[in-house]
Amino acid sequence: MKTPAPAPRPRPATPADLEALLALEKLCFEFNRMGRRSFRRLLERPSAHILVIDGADGTLAASAVLLSRQGTRGMRLYSLATHPDLRGRGLAKAMVAAALELVRATGHQWLSLEVHPENDAARALYERLGFHQTSVEEDYYADGSHAFRLRRYVG
Repeated sequence: MKTPAPAPRPRPATPADLEALLALEKLCFEFNRMGRRSFRRLLERPSAHILVIDGADGTLAASAVLLSRQGTRGMRLYSLATHPDLRGRGLAKAMVAAALELVRATGHQWLSLEVHPENDAARALYERLGFHQTSVEEDYYADGSHAFRLRRYVG
């Protein structure tokens, strides 16, 4: 009997991950990409948390960027990227689970995010993980599409 692969383990990103973060961003997004300066700034900012799952040969299999603002009770999942060749292996689910744990650990009450209306896979994942739509943001993405804003409370 084949032993199941170990669950992916997200870890905090470091400045040494910068090039791999940029490469993953380029693979995953056609528009609204984060650039070098943004990642550098977020890696240094205490209100930002970047989680990564290591891939092969110095690449990243997945990344998540979470942001918080002083005085708010929630955190925002600003970006979630999964290497296109590794989708369907539970990486996004592991990242969201790690994000929810970070929300709890930092004393926040919810995690919110925006998702493109045509991203059926992400929308289905978020629904399975207990997220609920709270609003629609018109003309949100660079292509003019609206976004669904979702939220999940942590208990």
